[in-house]
Amino acid sequence: MSNDNDGGFSSGFIIGGIMGLIGGLIFAPRPGDETRAILTEASNDWRDKAKDLTDFAKERIIDATNEGKRVAESLREELEEN
Repeated sequence: MSNDNDGGFSSGFIIGGIMGLIGGLIFAPRPGDETRAILTEASNDWRDKAKDLTDFAKERIIDATNEGKRVAESLREELEEN
């Protein structure tokens, strides 16, 4: 059994960050220009984090696919020998 829970942790991390950002904006009012600058910076940060997470997921899928192909080939060879 695998203990991988990267998806759950990542989802919780992203949701928690968004909630923290919203709470900070609601309870610490700033001038409009400053708030827009903060939102722009935060959205750029989240976009970068989402890209990193997507790249990580793609790598994991490629690795799992390659491992599956390796196992299938090994089983095929074993069956041909018998």
